Amino acid sequence: MVSSSAWNGVRRNGAFYASIAPFFLIFLAFSIFPVAFSFYLGLSDWDGFSDPHFVGLANYGRALNDPVFQKAIWNTLYLWFWSTLFTVGLALALAVLVNDHVIGGRTYFRLVFLLPLLVAPAIAAIILRVFFTSNGGIVNMLMGAAQGQPSYFNWLASEAWIKPLVTLLVIWRWTGWHMIIFLAGLQAIPRDIYEAARLEGVGRWAIFSRITLPLLVPSLVFSIVTATLGGLQMFDEPFVLTQGQGGTNNSTTTLGMYLYATAFTQFDFGLGAAVSWYIFAAVVGFTLLSRAVNQRLGVSA
Repeated sequence: MVSSSAWNGVRRNGAFYASIAPFFLIFLAFSIFPVAFSFYLGLSDWDGFSDPHFVGLANYGRALNDPVFQKAIWNTLYLWFWSTLFTVGLALALAVLVNDHVIGGRTYFRLVFLLPLLVAPAIAAIILRVFFTSNGGIVNMLMGAAQGQPSYFNWLASEAWIKPLVTLLVIWRWTGWHMIIFLAGLQAIPRDIYEAARLEGVGRWAIFSRITLPLLVPSLVFSIVTATLGGLQMFDEPFVLTQGQGGTNNSTTTLGMYLYATAFTQFDFGLGAAVSWYIFAAVVGFTLLSRAVNQRLGVSA
């Protein structure tokens, strides 16, 4: 029960509470309510039209027993690992090259490498299709010229090649963003440290491995964490490249695509909500793991 003094305080500060009320109402309507409702849907069977029926944890069990969901987990891990490895590695190499060998015009390089991220995923997929389409694709034309006969290999329908192509699309889009992070970290390192190391006769590789990398750990951790969180929720690149089909035999169906298909194509909102909580659990688990690693490395969160 609220005391009279508390009510008096509310009345005295009525204008203040009225000014912040819209924020809390919007937050309640668009943040708290959807989360609570998705948790309720995860325990229900609902097609979006009829009344929901409580089914307990059945949706979570259905997801785990679904071969497509199991394949989506593997696809997500595959795309996350290889895209993160090559994106972060390439971005680090480019940042070091720009930082060490470009004196003027660094803003130009930042802009050029960031441009792919500004391209809509649908446009990026069209660009990639121009290279790898089976009939008239640039790659097939080059292969045909090298072989002396036309090549009509269907790259986008190949289970073996579609995941590397999605990985290539992710690398092309996100390398520039990670490069900017590393470039900012490199420019924050005092130049006096490098000068002192060179005067001592320390080689270039030793400077990179013993000075640059240790001082760049916060930027590396931030880059890997953001790439991983994005990879676990990957949707845009495989969806637009396979036109929402997930490739041959669901070869590029990710957890995000599986969620979308179950909820908004099959109208199985209960199963879709359960999958969303699996993704949420994976993100939370990795966040806690990265926090523990950061504390072990002495990196501030």
